[in-house]
Amino acid sequence: MNNRKFLGGFTLVELLVTLAVVAVITSITVPSMNNLVQRSQRHSAVSEAIALINLARNTAIMEQRTITVCPLDLSHKCVAEWNTRPITVFRDDNSDRILDDSADIIRVGTIPENGYWTGNTASRPYLRFFPNGMASYAIGNMVWCPSNRDSKLAAQIVINMGGRPRLSEDHDDDGLIEDANGNAVNCS
Repeated sequence: MNNRKFLGGFTLVELLVTLAVVAVITSITVPSMNNLVQRSQRHSAVSEAIALINLARNTAIMEQRTITVCPLDLSHKCVAEWNTRPITVFRDDNSDRILDDSADIIRVGTIPENGYWTGNTASRPYLRFFPNGMASYAIGNMVWCPSNRDSKLAAQIVINMGGRPRLSEDHDDDGLIEDANGNAVNCS
């Protein structure tokens, strides 16, 4: 009988084969994980924006007041800087697109860290909801683009006259969503 204890371990060849397998698996999964993270960031930004729009519309109806959604500058006026300032939802009874009192703030969104918003609201830097929930002449859309400007990861929220938001879709299966005119949304 052999009284020697078995000393287990890996040979150099076994270790190299294991490392090669791990390297191959990592090279396959890391790009897909990056894509998953980017899609998650888009989903988070879009969900927050839709929540802000729905909150504004619902508050307008419930309180029977005019509600404005826009980024505010330091003097509390609406500005078209959707990509650098947080989006604010506030009561705007005199419809001047100026926050008169901080108590009128309903909610302030966050600025996406890994992307940016562009507001396409005609010549107006805001969305406005009337007491009946209608957006009327302040309709438009908001486009979210990732920081890397990959148009395949863009999202567009369209707000109709009824004040309801919807997401644009990729109707021609080219990987790019289309705007209301059928043109691909471009982040470049």
